[in-house]
Amino acid sequence: MPAWSYARRTLFNRHSRACLWKHPLQAARMIAGAGHNYALGLGERLLGGRSRECPVCRWQGRRFRTYVAPEDIVPNCICPRCGSFDRQRHLAFGMREELAGKSPVPRTLLGLSLSPAMNYLIAHEGLGRCFRSDYDRADRRHEPDVIADLRCAGFGAGSFDWIVCSHVLDYIPEFDAAVDELVRVLHPGGQAWIQVAYQKGLARSERLTRDPRDFDAHAWRFGDDFTSLLRRPAWDVTAVSATTLDPQVRRRHGIHPIERYWVGRKIA
Repeated sequence: MPAWSYARRTLFNRHSRACLWKHPLQAARMIAGAGHNYALGLGERLLGGRSRECPVCRWQGRRFRTYVAPEDIVPNCICPRCGSFDRQRHLAFGMREELAGKSPVPRTLLGLSLSPAMNYLIAHEGLGRCFRSDYDRADRRHEPDVIADLRCAGFGAGSFDWIVCSHVLDYIPEFDAAVDELVRVLHPGGQAWIQVAYQKGLARSERLTRDPRDFDAHAWRFGDDFTSLLRRPAWDVTAVSATTLDPQVRRRHGIHPIERYWVGRKIA
């Protein structure tokens, strides 16, 4: 998204949590974060350095960039080349480990609101055809092939070998209906790669009141019970924590130990 368009939706939007005149402190943090990112890029061009590496696009540099958004500022998080978050870099390790095993290579994939980083990852791993889906064709960030509502997706049962659902379920109030659709359209023996905004230590996930005027408002705050919320008779769900990676690997690839993903394997 162009810088001016992003500023208009955040700093100059009175409904934003970083509105310049309503929330000046958060607005100042956003501006400072953007300036810090610019300084990091300039420093790399002048000084070099390859202590960090992105497993998605193989970028190497001195430091990952700061995530700058109205709701949060997260340092050392974003790859400056492909835009991957640490959660996507963690997922890259899991997918490559799966592909290195004896499992068949998936030939049909469904990508739900795929970010550019996930598009890059899928395109460079020798996978099959990925059908990119979103709920709004007006938003070109995710370049959708298909417009679909995950609560009633419209795909045939068992259509996909893999489904990539990263930070989508957070925005859907009808969570159970969306998970049921994931199971329905997944081929027996296939698997869904799922990520959500997870809050460690929160015992029970919470349904949130969503402001339709906030472009990044979540419908859920997910906690430690998320694995149980995903469970269905038709599939087996496993949570994979970033703590299983070697600390030096996490450090080099900028992966926070709190990150995790869930793999739902449909029983054949």
